[in-house]
Amino acid sequence: MYKALFVSFVLSCLSWAAQGSQAVPLTSPHWARESAIRVWTDSNGAPQGAVALVEKALQTWTRAADGRFTLSRAPARNQAAITITFISSDAIYGETVPRVDAAKRFILSADIAINATVPPDPVDARIVVYLTALHELGHALGLAHTDNFRDIMYRFQRPDDGERYFGGFKKLLTSAADIGSPTATGLSPQDVGRLRALYDR
Repeated sequence: MYKALFVSFVLSCLSWAAQGSQAVPLTSPHWARESAIRVWTDSNGAPQGAVALVEKALQTWTRAADGRFTLSRAPARNQAAITITFISSDAIYGETVPRVDAAKRFILSADIAINATVPPDPVDARIVVYLTALHELGHALGLAHTDNFRDIMYRFQRPDDGERYFGGFKKLLTSAADIGSPTATGLSPQDVGRLRALYDR
């Protein structure tokens, strides 16, 4: 079901921050505390319902931040600090490119690209879009990959990781409406703890 899409998921999650020609791994940069971060999602080429699912992902991270920052929808691209576009690609599934003030170590903006190829089943498709958006937004907020399979920031390594991960999330749902709800946020306690620790520095 998911295997063909996610065998190389870990290779497609690029999370490097650049200012000019300088690139640094996203292990410590983050947005300034209490930032109001506006996010614009390009609906062109997006799977059905994808924009609403991205907004659910914004709400999930905002609740997890508990006042440390807020993510909200921008009405236009030129008003956004984070832009999300959907692409067609055989090489990547999701990619995040934050830009960092190298002196202050603050993230200034980020571009996220998500592959628009999703499973044909409508519930599976919504799971894929939501969790991929959640994962890539995590990178845009400053979180790196982890080796904990329960984390949304998990680095997919084994051939069956995608099938097990997305299938496990599906078991939390009674319907597609549960995606992003308090019982199916997609975040682990460790995801929340690492986010808060990053922004409490």
